[in-house]
Amino acid sequence: MPGRRTFVVGLALVAMLAAGCGRSSNDKEAGGGDSGGGGTPTTAASSDSRLAKGDFGDLTGVCKKGDAKGATAQGVTDTEIRVGVFTDKGAQVKPGLTKEMWDASQAFTKWCNEKGGILGRQIKIDDRDAKLFEYAPAVNDACATDFALVGGGAVFDDADNGKRVQCGLPNVAAYLVTPVARTAKLQVQPVPNPVYKLPVGIYRLMAESHPDIKAHMGLMTGNIPTTKVVRDQTKEAIEGLGFKVVYDQEYNALGESDWRPFVQKMQSAGVKGLYMVGEPENLVALEKAMQTVGYYPDVIMQEANFYDQKFVKDGGAAIKNTWVRTAFYPFELAKDNKGMSDYLELMNKYNPSGKVAGLGAQSVSAWLMFAQAAAACGSNLTRDCLMQKAQSVTTWTGAGMHGETDPKDVTPTPCVAILKAADGKFTYDKADTRPQQGGIFNCDESNIVDLHGDYGVPKQ
Repeated sequence: MPGRRTFVVGLALVAMLAAGCGRSSNDKEAGGGDSGGGGTPTTAASSDSRLAKGDFGDLTGVCKKGDAKGATAQGVTDTEIRVGVFTDKGAQVKPGLTKEMWDASQAFTKWCNEKGGILGRQIKIDDRDAKLFEYAPAVNDACATDFALVGGGAVFDDADNGKRVQCGLPNVAAYLVTPVARTAKLQVQPVPNPVYKLPVGIYRLMAESHPDIKAHMGLMTGNIPTTKVVRDQTKEAIEGLGFKVVYDQEYNALGESDWRPFVQKMQSAGVKGLYMVGEPENLVALEKAMQTVGYYPDVIMQEANFYDQKFVKDGGAAIKNTWVRTAFYPFELAKDNKGMSDYLELMNKYNPSGKVAGLGAQSVSAWLMFAQAAAACGSNLTRDCLMQKAQSVTTWTGAGMHGETDPKDVTPTPCVAILKAADGKFTYDKADTRPQQGGIFNCDESNIVDLHGDYGVPKQ
């Protein structure tokens, strides 16, 4: 079974990468600290008045009373809308995987129902825990009873062989993983993760500040087919920006007993910039080996799944020269953003023991889109109407929580904020981000590049 376990864990990490979103290490840790860094504030100015009125961030009237009626579709009655939420939280090899999406869904629906639901219809959520290897059975259960899927995701999201689409089950996804799932029909991604477009803002911006990294770039990836796809996409993208890859190394996705040989080879190759496809635990081990060897690349650039309090706390003084990207407003600055303030307040008030994390915020972005689309359908709440309304959205920010996306065109946001990981906390790096128009994001269109390689599915 070790081969299978390695494969599972590796793909579980890909789920985080594909989401383009951060996570926190445990329920309580994410709620601690203040807006200065390291933790996430649980209260923020004015959020109480917005949530009390059924508003969220810059969206008004998200949930409210009304007179929508009719058993218009499976899972819809005069009084109820039945919705499934996918996670892998019951996975034996990684318990609690993406639990934050279920926790956010519980908080959102409790709040929404308290405010009147979707024009009077209460939302009932079904726990569709795929447990990594049970995605197909969970889809079968959802096909039998649910109106739609909302605010979730699963690592093996192509394992149903298209059953979700065949049974006509819509999906307003928090995230999608596999290329097959990302290009499937009958779905919308509020935070799109297309196969042939890739955010490269962190590489472009850090190369402007540290030009030497372009000729001395290193890549590391877990030895799993799907993570290799992520590596190949990144390699194509950065080489198009003029980077030269001088070190391209695979490692055991389950971890290595000794990371020093990797560091030594990296040093011999003259690596000055590094990107590691994987999870925070492995980068912590790698940077501790760097500390022992006495060598660090000038810049270590990571995706948003490394925006993890466990990473900076476990790494401690060994974490150096490391930056991560996020398209979401940082938790540390939440007091300055209505949407992120409301997410934190939502969790604090309606699911205080739940896990606060980036994928939780991403789940709420999906729930907000679902609520608006369902309300727009009114008493004509059918699956066709839901998809028509949701798939017609051309600009979306999750009530201000993240950079602007185009769900209709499946285009991710070009907006990026860069965070420095050091001294046990994350700090917004304004100098390297070079924000535009008075905000915290750099939203230059060149932060998204088109890909042309063969990644196993037709181009979108």
